Amino acid sequence: MAPLNECGRRAGEVMKKADTRPTGTARRKLSTEQIVSEALALIDEHGIAAASMRTVARRLNVQVMTLYRYVENREDLFDEVVEHIVNELDHAKDIQSGIGGGGWRFYLSSLAWGVRRYARAHPHAFPLVATRPPEAPWVNPPLRSLRWIETMLDNLSKDGFSDDQVLFTYRSFNSFLLGYLLLETSAMVIDDPLPGDGSFQTGDDTGSHDPVDPTDPIPGSVSPTRTTKKREQIAAADTATDLVGVNPEHFPVIFRLREGLTEDRFEEEFGAGLEVLLNRIEDQLDRST
Repeated sequence: MAPLNECGRRAGEVMKKADTRPTGTARRKLSTEQIVSEALALIDEHGIAAASMRTVARRLNVQVMTLYRYVENREDLFDEVVEHIVNELDHAKDIQSGIGGGGWRFYLSSLAWGVRRYARAHPHAFPLVATRPPEAPWVNPPLRSLRWIETMLDNLSKDGFSDDQVLFTYRSFNSFLLGYLLLETSAMVIDDPLPGDGSFQTGDDTGSHDPVDPTDPIPGSVSPTRTTKKREQIAAADTATDLVGVNPEHFPVIFRLREGLTEDRFEEEFGAGLEVLLNRIEDQLDRST
């Protein structure tokens, strides 16, 4: 890994690249939603590290202190970003508000595919959804909105699930989604790495509200980032026929199956894994009848 001073220099370069909008002195009305949307857009474009309070303010053409009227600090901003991402489920027309005629399997299936859509829409921000400390122990990622959690638990209860069955379903459902979507979005990030996906902060919010040291680790980030040269080497390699560092004598099965191991079948495997999960939930229901 590069020395800390080198990481700080690189972080500063990312900060400059992220500051793509001119500053201005004119007053403008803001809202928390505008600030959060801008922070998410910044993460989508440059990675988590780029979303400092100072950079978000610059893109909104306001002074950094203006943001503190709406969010307490950068940590609070990240929490708002997570809620914003999860609430994109509100706009998914195929997710029912209740279980309805399709039954609980269709309800959970549509909800799972909806969560996958927002994860894939924001792969560079998904680590925040997965790792931000929850406000309460009953909030599990990636379905971390109290409103969505309440709706899910209430729907299952009204459909005849006992409390134990509701809890089993809730925990199993979230665990499956979290593990699978972290794997899938990580693959997307590796294919499209951004400067701010690394392990160090970007910028220097020197205000007393939110001091940032460029060498501080980023919450929810992958560490360390591969060098540009290493990423280019990986991208250029034909891993299906040339597994770098894999000795066929030591790892004969991996070598034999190397082509299949490099295939991207995330959507197919997500659907298959979801069916297994739903079958497991159905088995739990049958045992109690």
